[in-house]
Amino acid sequence: MAKDEPSAADPFLDEVVERALAPYRGVARPELLEIMRELLVEALTEDEVGRDLVERARPRAAPLGSGVQARDGGAEPGRKAGGGENG
Repeated sequence: MAKDEPSAADPFLDEVVERALAPYRGVARPELLEIMRELLVEALTEDEVGRDLVERARPRAAPLGSGVQARDGGAEPGRKAGGGENG
């Protein structure tokens, strides 16, 4: 794999390509595997649908909190249950 290839700089893309090629290792010639690799990388980086598929499959970091955020100009959050004089 060439160092200027997109998968060389993107470990997730490299992992996807390697998983796709795994069934053919030991069956196909190395030259054919390299051609398949180049075609996969091209399809997953230069084609709009391929890029979208890779981005959708890419792991995301877990949120640090509940994900609820106050909006600018929004109403103040309501009282919590049991948080007043009456209860």
